[in-house]
Amino acid sequence: MTVTSQEKEASIVDFYEGKSVFITGGTGFLGKVFIEKLLYSCPGLVKMYMLIREKKGLTIKERIDRFVDDPLFDRLKNQRPKDLEKIVLIPGDMTASNLGISPENENLLIEEVSVIIHSAATVKFNAPLEEAWAINVDGTRRILALCRKMKKAEIFLHISTAYANTNRKEIEEQLYPPPADINELDKMDKHAVTEKQTMKLLNGLPNTYTFTKSLTEHLVAENCAYMPTVIVRPSVVAAILEDPIKGWLENWFGATGISVFTAKGLNRVFLGHKDIVVDVIPVDYVTNLVIIAGARNSNAKELKVYNCCSSACNPLTLGNLQKAFIEDAIKHKTYLMPLPGWFIFTRYKFIATIVTFIFQVVPAYIRDFYRRIIGKKPKYTKIVYLVVQTRLALDFFSSHSWVMRADRVRELYASLSTNDKRLFPCDPTHINWPEYLKDYGAGVRRFLEKRN
Repeated sequence: MTVTSQEKEASIVDFYEGKSVFITGGTGFLGKVFIEKLLYSCPGLVKMYMLIREKKGLTIKERIDRFVDDPLFDRLKNQRPKDLEKIVLIPGDMTASNLGISPENENLLIEEVSVIIHSAATVKFNAPLEEAWAINVDGTRRILALCRKMKKAEIFLHISTAYANTNRKEIEEQLYPPPADINELDKMDKHAVTEKQTMKLLNGLPNTYTFTKSLTEHLVAENCAYMPTVIVRPSVVAAILEDPIKGWLENWFGATGISVFTAKGLNRVFLGHKDIVVDVIPVDYVTNLVIIAGARNSNAKELKVYNCCSSACNPLTLGNLQKAFIEDAIKHKTYLMPLPGWFIFTRYKFIATIVTFIFQVVPAYIRDFYRRIIGKKPKYTKIVYLVVQTRLALDFFSSHSWVMRADRVRELYASLSTNDKRLFPCDPTHINWPEYLKDYGAGVRRFLEKRN
């Protein structure tokens, strides 16, 4: 990809001047960071329209107030609180006809929006096919249909996943053949599909999430006939690396939950090997890449795919990830069970099952039995059940390694001006893993566990 001198000089911030953005999935972990970053770093942005589900009993203002009641938005509230008034909630539903958007709001979007960021999806790994399809596939169809009506639309940015092509060991920044015929699946009564039939339909992909996200990429690719279109594939999205708050995060998804469970002594086994590469990417790097890709591809004639990943150029092993969390738990005494650093890796499921029973289930029952004796409510068996379900959902990913190329991402970042590089860092080779993981652990304690 050749980068012209004009592209090098163009400002990312200038691209968003005078424009309005429409975002789906804005209330999610990634969506919140998108909104904060765009509002703060692109002060010339006119409006941030956010698709959001109806909620009875709360006014629009109350919902916005609740949304921004998060340390993530502190710098905006302190420096430019008026900019938060640019957030406009659009009540709707991804699974409803016409997205459940009122005619007035639909007309508003059609007349005003220039940039679309489609981030909404069900991220449940093993959701029934019917549910995953309704949101990830049909929901995207509805978003695309709306966006094609938008008079000012300049770019459509779709957030996919790097794990949409796990049937390949090396994943390039390109569109791969779909795992199934989407037209045939459209005709199928997905409500009647059994779990066994679903596994066959997945065609080697590990779950309905990756399967539907892979198919959705092909729906999005067809959008190039209507407007410039970009697919961004993040890997395991984790805590903020730098901006606006180091270590900020708001959920236990991805690598967070299982790493914390292991550090606390609640998980004693991983299906896999310590040298398996776990592809982690900070959430602010994903956000920055999407913002840059939007500005740089508004005149693109063909589909652009970016892998927002670290495994090919700055790999982190599963063993080192767990070691960092365990050291943090020991240092700050946040573990719950004795010997928090003790756990094993195995390639055999039956060994994982035995270790789980002996070293997780049995101790949990013993501790709950003691709690009953002293008049307290049992809690450990319930926690261990959650731990086991979490680990089982991740077994496929902890026992496989992929090389996910991010050459186009790095080249795009290299094309930026010095100021834009400072504002929108996204080159994964710049991540210092030991420092980042310290901040990650501190973020878990501060934002999830609410410790001082």
